[in-house]
Amino acid sequence: MEHICPKIEKCTIFTNNVIIIENALQAYKTWYCKAGEAKYKTCKRYIVSNALGGCPPSLMPNSSKSVDEIKANMPA
Repeated sequence: MEHICPKIEKCTIFTNNVIIIENALQAYKTWYCKAGEAKYKTCKRYIVSNALGGCPPSLMPNSSKSVDEIKANMPA
């Protein structure tokens, strides 16, 4: 079982390249990035990246938007 998200190296959440309160950033990393396969597979960034080949840099792991909603708002 993989414990760390395989997309971690390019993820703006993990690389701190997103504007967010530091405590929230650390919580996301703990809850999604490093919590094992069962958790990172629930990350909206992971889901969207797999479905669309990438995701908006500001997309949060716990976003309630659907993949289709996110896709509709991404630049062409």
